[in-house]
Parts: sequence; C-alpha cells; structure tokens
Amino acid sequence: MRLFFIFKEGLQGFKRAPLATTISVMAIAISLFLVGLFGLSVYNLTDIFQRFYQTVHLEVFIDPSLSVEQRTALRSRIQRIPAVERVEYVSPDQALREFEKEFGEELVTVLQQNPLPPSFRVVLKKEFRELATVETIVDQILALPEVDEVVFQRELIRFFQKYFKLAFATALVLGAIILFISVLLVFNTIRLTIHGRRNLIEIMRLVGATNFFVKGPFLVEGMIQGLIGGAIACGLLWLIIDLARIFITDNVLLPAYFYSALLGFGILLGFLGSWLSVNKYLKF
Repeated sequence: MRLFFIFKEGLQGFKRAPLATTISVMAIAISLFLVGLFGLSVYNLTDIFQRFYQTVHLEVFIDPSLSVEQRTALRSRIQRIPAVERVEYVSPDQALREFEKEFGEELVTVLQQNPLPPSFRVVLKKEFRELATVETIVDQILALPEVDEVVFQRELIRFFQKYFKLAFATALVLGAIILFISVLLVFNTIRLTIHGRRNLIEIMRLVGATNFFVKGPFLVEGMIQGLIGGAIACGLLWLIIDLARIFITDNVLLPAYFYSALLGFGILLGFLGSWLSVNKYLKF
C-alpha cells in the first residue's frame, strides 16, 4: 500500500509542477540525444574501420611453373601460419576477370596474352592486422622458396591506423566532455525543480514522514522523467538515422541494444538526480 502511494504521488508531481517537469524531461532528452549522437558517430566510425580491415589481405604471387600438388602443399604451409585465417587460390584467369571488372580494360586485347601470374589471397585474423605484425607475416611467407612476391596495402593500412588512433583519442575526450555536460545539465535541472518544492518536503518532515517516504515520490518522478526523456532522445536519434540513410548513405548503423541502454541511462540519471537533490533537504 505504501509503495502504491509513493508511485501515485510520483505521478502527481507531473500535475503539480507541469512546467518544471517539462523542463526536466527536455533537459534529459537533449542530454541523452547528444550522448546518443556521439555514440552513433563512434559506432559507425568504428564500423568503417572494421569493414576496411576485413578487406585487408595479402596477394602472394607464386611460381607459375608449380604443379597442382606443389601448389596445394604451399597453400597448406601458408595456412598453418597462426595469423592466417584463410588462403584462397587465384588463377590467372580469375585475376584477369577481377582486373577487368575493377579497371574496365581488356588487358588480353592490348597485350595479346594474360600477364597476370597465379597467386594466393591470404586473409589474416583480426588480431594480426597491425602493420608491424603484417610485415612480420609477409617476411615469413617471402621466406618460402615457391613465393615470388607478396603485395599488400602497406600505406593504406598505415594511414588508417594513424587516423583511427587519432579519431579514437579525440572521441574519448569529446565523449567525456559531452557526458559530463549532460549529467551536470540533468542534475542541475532536477535540483532546481525539487528546490521549488522544498516547502512540501519540509511539511512532510514536520508531520513525521520518514526519509524513504519523503524521497520515494521524487525518485519515482525522476525515473519517469528519465524514461520519457530517454524515449524522446531515442525517437530523435531514430529520425536522424532515417534521414541519414535517405540523404547520405544506407550504411548508417546503430544496434537495437543502444536504444535500450539510452532508456536505462535516462532512468538512472533521473533517479540519481532526484536522489542527490532530495538528500540536500534531509538530515540523516
């Protein structure tokens, strides 16, 4: 019965101070939207780098005179290297088709023969795609006598690694700033809202209400404000993603659990903001 009363009183808070409650909800919504927008940017930036690294592979050009048995044995040796995820054989004909598909030139027509040698396309495991590690693996493969040359996107990997680290460091700093500002904004807004009702708190204490009984309605109200603010933030974020997919690219992603996390964070902000603000007027 007491919990029902506390919940009911929490809901009544929306009627008693609609303007202050609306301001609190909007403060939470804006704060969570900024956090969500930051999370969206970081997630998609990371996805771009991950998709790039999925395309990183080594082109291992082999001796064209190798027999099928020798080629199979060489492939097995390369596959046994711990860093190697898979090895695909690329015949000269397949290499020619891929070249013409990418560059749109009929190489055979110009040269009267296919100049592309047979090769293995070696895909590395995710944990072995740092440039220094890749170069070590290249040296291992080049040590095999049947291998003529190993080609990979050295400069492109160096470029992406450099700017990924820079972007990640920048994102951490910006994320910390946005989170700090968001929490400060929400806490101060809720504090001002509860400050306007400090007389009600004093009256409840004078009639002998326990601290739990005094805080309960404010905590419920704060959590509901956080839930509503989180829902508004999720709606705005969904709208931004939808517009980005229409006008920019279809590859804008955000996992479903992120929306749940945003709602949960909103409820937590509302709860903590109310808890800290009410405690200011209570003596323990």
